[in-house]
Amino acid sequence: WLSNKDCDGDGLLDRHYGYPSYIGSDAWLTNHQSGTYEGENGETCKWEYFVKIVAVPQDAVKINGYWYTADGREIGPAIWGDFATIQEVYNDSCAGSHGIQYLSPVGPGLGKW
Repeated sequence: WLSNKDCDGDGLLDRHYGYPSYIGSDAWLTNHQSGTYEGENGETCKWEYFVKIVAVPQDAVKINGYWYTADGREIGPAIWGDFATIQEVYNDSCAGSHGIQYLSPVGPGLGKW
């Protein structure tokens, strides 16, 4: 959640420069993880996880752990205070998990926020 710039001249990379928090800052992040583990029968199981997380808009409202747009559309579950998960994908060759686990009803596009 760091910028790749020092906009305020303090010699450090910036966090939500020009904003009091990440809310409304248009910040976003993707995270991709993968690995293997030994299954119940000794087989090698492969897993993979991918998530898209966005800073919520300035006028978003958090209700019962979910962020919503000003007009009441669900953005996604709250994470790290100012952020919402808009897409989660999990695949696991042994657990039978395949594909999208969560998809924001207003869409998973990073450019929306």
